[in-house]
Amino acid sequence: MNSFQSFFERYDINSAPFMHQMRQDYRRRKPFAGLTIAHNVPLTATTLLKVACLKASGASVTVTNPSFITESSVAREVLTYEGVQYAPLTELKGSFDFLLDCGAELIQQCQAMRGIVELTRTGAMRYEQLKNTDVPVVSVDDTRLKSLETCLGTGEGVYRAITELHREAIDNKKVLIFGFGKVGTGIAYYFAQKTPHINVVEMNPERLSLIESKGYQAISAELPLHVESAIKDADIIITATGIKNLLSLSYQKKWFKGKVLANAGAEDEFGFNFSKKDILADKKPVNFALEEPTLMPFLDPIFYAHNLAIEDILCDKTAGFRPLNRAQDQAIVQQWAYHHDWTLEQLNNTF
Repeated sequence: MNSFQSFFERYDINSAPFMHQMRQDYRRRKPFAGLTIAHNVPLTATTLLKVACLKASGASVTVTNPSFITESSVAREVLTYEGVQYAPLTELKGSFDFLLDCGAELIQQCQAMRGIVELTRTGAMRYEQLKNTDVPVVSVDDTRLKSLETCLGTGEGVYRAITELHREAIDNKKVLIFGFGKVGTGIAYYFAQKTPHINVVEMNPERLSLIESKGYQAISAELPLHVESAIKDADIIITATGIKNLLSLSYQKKWFKGKVLANAGAEDEFGFNFSKKDILADKKPVNFALEEPTLMPFLDPIFYAHNLAIEDILCDKTAGFRPLNRAQDQAIVQQWAYHHDWTLEQLNNTF
């Protein structure tokens, strides 16, 4: 039977140094002994390392799974074997000391007595808009280390998914990306290793300049004829704006005929004019069609920070929304770069 230990062996200290370090430390210190935690993060094999660390901390953990992805059946079996409670998101209710959330879904049905930690940009925006928050809300997304996952990790996953699902070589293909936030930046970086034809549609003037500085072709979203031309000329079109129905509301579906289409955002950015069969992975975030949507080396520091933020809250109980402690953020990025043979200059040039 698979156990937490078997997954620590699968993802050894070379691929997950932060998780191995945290589990050993938490076994010794038991920093969350007696605390209750609701844990809402995509339940994959990799997530088991994160949950194992929380169990080692002494906390009572209830695991659920976000609405936008189906949980791993193997991961469910391991939780049962390890005695960790699982509850479907629609059934999870009640009060917990801490909510570890993804997409601000827990706040709709659970109460946090001591604090909340949010993993995503979408969720951080929702929590930031809450009024009269009486507990600390720490955002892991508002950090530099989050780019290790959303830029490098998601970018690599989207590239890997499209190449596997499309089943054709993409060398020298014309790639059009909508959006140049963290995710769009990473997608462009990985596709640029295979083709020089990278075009990016953006509205933000600063991002348009950044696109050009990285050697890609910038296309202003405010110039519809330019966007139309780029769509018609593209071989592969990828959305990474986070805006639901964007392409259906803005452009004619016939322009997209014969293209490889993929969505990299949590929202359905292609929208109502496009059927599931028109888009790779049935319109879902394309990297989630993979067994491992994001590889462990990119998830490792994010999982670490998401758990570590509980200690941040225990040290600073000031109510309201804030990013993870900056010193911790910088230290994690430096440790990750050193371990994976990146320089800080290389990271700065990428995101």
